[in-house]
Amino acid sequence: MSAPAHAARLVHGGPASRPARRAAALRAAHRRRAGLRRLSPAGAAAVCSGLAAAGLVFSHPGQAAVVLVLTLAYGAASGCLRRLAPFALVAVPVALLVAAVNAVLSPGGLDVLAAVTLGPLRLQVSVQSLWWALASSCRLLSVSLAAALFTVVVGPDEQVGLGARLSPRAGLVFSLAARLLPVLHRDAARIADAQRARGVRLDEGRVWRRAAARLPLLSCLLVQSLERALDVAAAMESRGYGAGARTAWRPLRPRHRADLVAGAAVVALAALLAGGLLLGRFRFTFFPLLDPLLPPLSDRWWLAALAALALPLAATAGTRRRRAASAAAPAAAAR
Repeated sequence: MSAPAHAARLVHGGPASRPARRAAALRAAHRRRAGLRRLSPAGAAAVCSGLAAAGLVFSHPGQAAVVLVLTLAYGAASGCLRRLAPFALVAVPVALLVAAVNAVLSPGGLDVLAAVTLGPLRLQVSVQSLWWALASSCRLLSVSLAAALFTVVVGPDEQVGLGARLSPRAGLVFSLAARLLPVLHRDAARIADAQRARGVRLDEGRVWRRAAARLPLLSCLLVQSLERALDVAAAMESRGYGAGARTAWRPLRPRHRADLVAGAAVVALAALLAGGLLLGRFRFTFFPLLDPLLPPLSDRWWLAALAALALPLAATAGTRRRRAASAAAPAAAAR
């Protein structure tokens, strides 16, 4: 084979071109991403942390509901609402339980709607306790879904690489713990399907009977989880984890211009949240009387924090629209 032919083989189809083709394919796949998937792992983690912090800070029911809607909007823009469903199946019942408990066991509201005395215990539902229950459930849902969004958007390998900058072992433990919930959900569904195939009646009777029929499945789920833990430990040992010095790891998602926008927005959000807490701009009183609901929604600190919270979403959406317009321009010129 002549030298030019050998060089052409290396450039177009030889082994030397495989890393370049793989890198080009990863860059092309990254350009097709949308939402938080467009950002680097650090940028996505920063935005999810900002969503969780906003869910913790804002106690106003309307503000908490807006943060929850923004969290779902980030999930929809990232194309991962379906993958958030297992997390929502756990978070929504817990939020409803928290709302019911807060609505009944929160005394102090002056506008009492109903009251029941059970011996020494007095249960009452007031207008103030209902608004407090709504705000508590929205805050819990927004924080839970923000953590779930980080788990879905940032893969296990990227979580390990992100946490390994501080502590490799801590990053590994965090990654394994973050992917535990969807894995347990799939295992529980498979075990339940296997029991139904064997004739076990899991879906008949009242709620307490169905719950009692599913209790024996917990032992199977525990055994399967322990077996998976042993398999993971054996796989890590076979790959030489901890046997020597840590090797270099290159992230699959490089930094993008939208990461600068997301970083600046999260820094501004942190400053606004800290300043608002110190100045009392985000304080909202439920008991004994409810504060007016509309004035906090027009507060300048709240609007500025909302703009900082929504800026990364607008930045990634603008990138997607520009990319679609640039792809459509050559096709229109060809026609």
